[in-house]
Amino acid sequence: MYQEKQDAADGEPPSSTVSDDASSAAMVDRVMAIAHLPATAHVAVIGHHTLPFVLGLLRRGCDCVRSLRPGAAAPDCEAADLAWIVDVDSEQELDDALRAARWRTGTHGRVVLEGAACRWRSALSAVRQHAVAAGLDVVSFDHVARRLVLAPLPRLTMAA
Repeated sequence: MYQEKQDAADGEPPSSTVSDDASSAAMVDRVMAIAHLPATAHVAVIGHHTLPFVLGLLRRGCDCVRSLRPGAAAPDCEAADLAWIVDVDSEQELDDALRAARWRTGTHGRVVLEGAACRWRSALSAVRQHAVAAGLDVVSFDHVARRLVLAPLPRLTMAA
């Protein structure tokens, strides 16, 4: 009986959330480069499936990495140089994630939004409106990886 279960487990593909070190390192390096941050930056990873991203950041030398869920309470409210939104399920969660990212990154931090994080129809076309509502605007786009880099809006633009 034990042998049958072990054989069945051996035939299953590995979990899709588990990534190899090389691809994880390359992804983290690319995100840190487009955000213009050192590997030791403080990072908040926002989403439902954040473990591979957190582990990748820790392996690459980030001393302080936090994992946050959209809409969930985060009592520590520690500042971050980068908020990386990796996985949200709806426009409401996107709004929650963008507000949390804006709060964490303050006036000088960056927010990176994975294009694959927005899985619902027409999500990417509405990102800018959601970002502006949270006090952020798109400053660059990684076309290869489908990532947006957001930065805080100047105070004058937010009031207009």
